[in-house]
Amino acid sequence: MQEGVRAYVRSPAAALSTLLGGVAVGVVVVAGIRVALAVGDLEALDNPMFLGGFGPLLYGVVLALGVAAVAVVWLPFGAAVAYAVGRGVRDGRASVGETATATLDASEPLYRWVRTRAAVGPLAERVLTEDDVASTEVAAGCARYVVPAAVLDAPALPGAVERANRVTPRPGRERVPLACAAVFGALAIGSYVVDPGGLGVVLALGVGVVGCVLAAALDTAWRAGVYATQDLSEGFVR
Repeated sequence: MQEGVRAYVRSPAAALSTLLGGVAVGVVVVAGIRVALAVGDLEALDNPMFLGGFGPLLYGVVLALGVAAVAVVWLPFGAAVAYAVGRGVRDGRASVGETATATLDASEPLYRWVRTRAAVGPLAERVLTEDDVASTEVAAGCARYVVPAAVLDAPALPGAVERANRVTPRPGRERVPLACAAVFGALAIGSYVVDPGGLGVVLALGVGVVGCVLAAALDTAWRAGVYATQDLSEGFVR
C-alpha cells in the first residue's frame, strides 16, 4: 500500500476531515439539485426566444456552477487531508487541532491557488497580482502537489508552487480512487435498481456523493504521500 494511503487509513484527523467534507459537499449537491429543478420549472424555457434561443443552456450553466462550487467547498477539507497525511508520513502523527490550524494558516495561498486555476486568458491579467502565480509557472504534472506543499511547508503560493515543481510524479495514482469510484458507482446503481422510486434515488445519490468524496480523499492522500516522501533538494524545477 502506498505511503499516503497507509497514513490516511490510520489518521483520525484525515477521516474527520473527509467526513466533514462529505457533509459540506452533500449540502452543495442538494442545493444544486434544487436549483436545477427550479430552472426546469421555468415556463420561460418553453419559449424558443428566451435568452435568444439559448435557454436550455441554463442547465449547463447550473451544472458548471455546481461542479465549481463542489470543488471550492472540498478544497479546505482536501487540504486538511493532505496535511494530516503528510505529517503522518513524515512524523507519524497529526492531531485534529494541528490539522485545523495548519489548514486555516494556509487559507491565503489556497485562495490564491483557486484564483490561479480559474484565471485563464485575458482574465488572468485582470485578477492576478504579483503575489499570485501564472498557470504557466507550474510545471506539467506538478499542479496536483501545490496543495500539499502549501499546507505542509510553504506560507505563500509562489513558494508552494516552487516546491511542487520539484516533485517527480509517480505512476499508479489513478488506481485507488478509480477502484473506489467503481465500487461506490456499482452500489449507487444497485440502490436505484432495487428501488427506482424516491428512496432509491436518494440512496443512489447519497452513495454516489460518499464515493466521490472518498475517492477525492484517497487521491489527495496519494499525492500528499508522494510529496512528503520526496527529497525536494533534488528534482525538476521549471
